[in-house]
Amino acid sequence: MKNFRPVSNLSFLSKLLERVVLCRLQAFLDSNDMMPPMQSVYRRFHSTETAVTTVYSNLLLAADVGQVSALCLLDLTAAFDTVDHQLLLHRLERQFGLRSVVLTWFASYLTDRSFRVLFDGGHMSAEVSVLCLVPQGSVLGPRLFVLYMADLTDVVAGHNVKFHGYADDSSNVRSLSASQHSVYHFSSWSVRCRHRPLDGSKSSADESHQDRVAVGRL
Repeated sequence: MKNFRPVSNLSFLSKLLERVVLCRLQAFLDSNDMMPPMQSVYRRFHSTETAVTTVYSNLLLAADVGQVSALCLLDLTAAFDTVDHQLLLHRLERQFGLRSVVLTWFASYLTDRSFRVLFDGGHMSAEVSVLCLVPQGSVLGPRLFVLYMADLTDVVAGHNVKFHGYADDSSNVRSLSASQHSVYHFSSWSVRCRHRPLDGSKSSADESHQDRVAVGRL
């Protein structure tokens, strides 16, 4: 059951309004060059192909100078469902400069939501208040998630790791000299990639959705 995620059944007018807001928000982010540079999702001229090319290039450059690289691929568990509203609003204000009426609108969009589940041919569950998440099935939700995770690059870079993401999927590359001592630390870091919660958020990496690969030149 943990693999099932609620998808919001939003009204047409709600999605239409979100589309208008998204267009204005994206224009603001693009004009001020604020989109996360190490994310290939929702960026013009970027795709899964650019994400793979970036990771492949990092591995080749490290191998050319005789280094061994650890590639850790992570998929965050229930990523959209664990977005803390207050933390997201704080980042929208401090990191992306959304203030005043704009920030109030996003606060209204995120808060005071609730949901029910329709099941078994018409039975309705009790109403539950939503304390954290960006709605899946919404227009704004995926973009807000990317902004929420925007400073992950800086956090990872502090550990001498090259990060590249595509929404909630990320690749993390650490390169070391091909000595026995380095390979030992390389192996230890690879194991630690089972990951604690990231940067104060509640997201964590699902161990069943991880791959760890060692790459080097013989």
